[in-house]
Amino acid sequence: MMAGVAGILVFWTTPLAAALWFVVTAGSYVAFYYVAKAKQPPANQPEAFERWSKTVVRLNLFSELSWASMVLWFWVPGDVLNNAFLLGVMAAHLAMAVGHSSIYLPLMYSSLFVPAAALVFRPVLSGDPLLMAVGCVAAVYTYFLYSMAKGINKTSTDMLTLRDEKDALIAKLETEKTTAEHARTEAEEASQTKSAFLASISHELRTPLNAIIGFSDVMRGETFGELGHDNYKQYAEDIHGSGRHLLSLIDDVLDLARIEAGRLELTEEPVDLSEVARECARMIEIPAEKRGISLVLDVPKHHPRILADNRAVRQLWLNLMSNALKFTDDGGRLTLFANIQSDGSIAFGVDDTGCGMDDDELARVMEAFAQGNSKSRTGERGTGLGLAIVNGLVHAHGGFLDLQSAVGHGTRATAVLPRARLIQNELQPVRDIA
Repeated sequence: MMAGVAGILVFWTTPLAAALWFVVTAGSYVAFYYVAKAKQPPANQPEAFERWSKTVVRLNLFSELSWASMVLWFWVPGDVLNNAFLLGVMAAHLAMAVGHSSIYLPLMYSSLFVPAAALVFRPVLSGDPLLMAVGCVAAVYTYFLYSMAKGINKTSTDMLTLRDEKDALIAKLETEKTTAEHARTEAEEASQTKSAFLASISHELRTPLNAIIGFSDVMRGETFGELGHDNYKQYAEDIHGSGRHLLSLIDDVLDLARIEAGRLELTEEPVDLSEVARECARMIEIPAEKRGISLVLDVPKHHPRILADNRAVRQLWLNLMSNALKFTDDGGRLTLFANIQSDGSIAFGVDDTGCGMDDDELARVMEAFAQGNSKSRTGERGTGLGLAIVNGLVHAHGGFLDLQSAVGHGTRATAVLPRARLIQNELQPVRDIA
């Protein structure tokens, strides 16, 4: 643009004067852009950045003075074409300069007011009424550009502020994400350490407990002769019962440790749910009869077998039955059921007429070591591992545990396994177990 303007200026001045103006103006632009681009210091050096900003504003002021000098230097009084050309060039330059510099107010002021002074005052001072009117229009034009530049500056400042806030938020989120991942890693490591410790200590405790149970069993049976006093025999009974109870608790802890550590290995084989239900019922038949609790087996005669771990299914059902027996009043009822649901999944579990649970208890009893508020009808106080183990065993088979309960009406615990575990087209003949 400067070269074209200098070429046209030759019509009203000497080539040397036009060339001199071009060299000064172009040189000031080169110096301005060199300092602005190549010499910009990092933002974290505020003193250097401030010095650089002042230098850039000074260089821009010098370049605008060179543009303003064109109107003063090459103005030809009475030459309408000359006057119109110079004013038009200044008006166009003023619009471009303000648009480029509006992001930084000191730069915008130097780009606006120096050329505007030449654009307004030169025609006004000419004394020509028409040119004076043009000067007034130029003043309005300058105010319009000023208002527009202020708006652009505010918008740009707001955008930069939003960008900085966004960057700060992203940095904060990254920091929190890193912290959360670190905390999760530590929690997982702690959980694995806990599970490994439980598994190790459980194995260590089983050996002496088996010895205690074995020797107390010998004493209780008086294998090598009479103990000599009834109290000794009672003590042997207590030792044996306590040892078996503690061994059962350790087995529960060991099972839970395996589940949480992800080391539970399933030995999958065809499992007949009706046969397992019958065996589990026999195991609790005596304590149920003592309390007048009736056992009902609601399992179809010809129930297809499922592909599962036989020991896990047996333990799952026994744990549910043990819980139901603890919280069922004397004279109540326990129902062992199994069926195939409409979507093909396999559902089996225990339904009791016990005390039931409210919603808060239902949400809590699924957690390890958690216990409900209801008091056991047998006086036993468990460890709160039963349902946690059942839930882990069901999940290991790809299913889920559903608990439905109402206070005063009982609880229905249902293990639901996916239909893929149903052995299709196989109907195992099952004896009537009702």
